[in-house]
Amino acid sequence: MLHGCGGLFKKSGKMSARTRAWIDLFNAEGWAILLPDSFGPRGHRYLCKTKSNNRPVTPDGHRQFDALGALRFMQAQPNIDPKRIALIGWSNGAMTGLHTVMKGSPSSPKDGTGDFITAVLFYPGCKTIGKQHPDYISRFPTLIQHGSMDNWTLPKPCQRLVERSHHQVGGLMEIDVYDGAAHGFDHPSSKPRTMELPSTQNPEAGWHVRIGTHPEAREKAILRTMNWLRDRLK
Repeated sequence: MLHGCGGLFKKSGKMSARTRAWIDLFNAEGWAILLPDSFGPRGHRYLCKTKSNNRPVTPDGHRQFDALGALRFMQAQPNIDPKRIALIGWSNGAMTGLHTVMKGSPSSPKDGTGDFITAVLFYPGCKTIGKQHPDYISRFPTLIQHGSMDNWTLPKPCQRLVERSHHQVGGLMEIDVYDGAAHGFDHPSSKPRTMELPSTQNPEAGWHVRIGTHPEAREKAILRTMNWLRDRLK
């Protein structure tokens, strides 16, 4: 599970309610969870108010190799099936996921010891990676979950990314965009609001980005995610 720009831990030292909720859902299925902290060991906690082009830890830099390291760690555990490991990410962690799952990614396994089997990515920013890699394709089945009202990481570039991948040989991506849902819609109890945060994915939004729970979209996304993973981890 790859955390977003808010980091793995809050100021209190606890994980967010969203993270806890997903851990409970996954544990209820009997699935083991690993949550690598990409920020804390590097001396950071919260990077959401730092513009993405100035962030010291990035999805296309450090974090995709954190994902690879997490995969290798999981594969080495005696109680883990090394052929059934999924990658899940939110926002900045989902953007990390896009770089990690990309065919030809510098972080893709090259030693013949196995790969992730699937990925589920919640509201990534797809604009930059879509421009950088017009022939983008994922190595394995990847599901994107997004909201139509997300003006922090726009859904349309992700729709285009998925559409283009379908024209590539072996395109394995799907996307659901939930009507009326904003960034962080799967949080169990986040009051819908506007926050002053930078959005290089959507400069037109200025610093005013919509976030918050959307109960209907959350319920649908949980069902979709769990069924997707059950089908591929069974």
